[in-house]
Amino acid sequence: MIRTVTIQTAALLAAAVVISLATGYGRHSLSIALGGIVGLLNFVFLSKSIGGLLNAESVAPVMLIFNMVRLLLVMGVIFALIYLKLADVIGLSIGITVSFLVVIKAGYFSSAKK
Repeated sequence: MIRTVTIQTAALLAAAVVISLATGYGRHSLSIALGGIVGLLNFVFLSKSIGGLLNAESVAPVMLIFNMVRLLLVMGVIFALIYLKLADVIGLSIGITVSFLVVIKAGYFSSAKK
């Protein structure tokens, strides 16, 4: 499922970047790409940690700490991108939303098959 989500997210992000460039909002295109990458990396690390939690016989405190560190790292990266003016809030929001919607769609269709 991770591979499917990655491919679909990359395709939709590429389309969103092309649309933002074509409509004259080129300054948002890098932010959209960065937001999508952050959202996609968050999903990949989240799925790895959930897989580790489900395969473990007991919940290890290290996994819980890893999840909190992952969340702090994602928030830190987003804050740094905005603070250093490498990305704007609107573009990051669009990119993260695209990534989130692909994850929701994949989860919905995966659960509908079962």
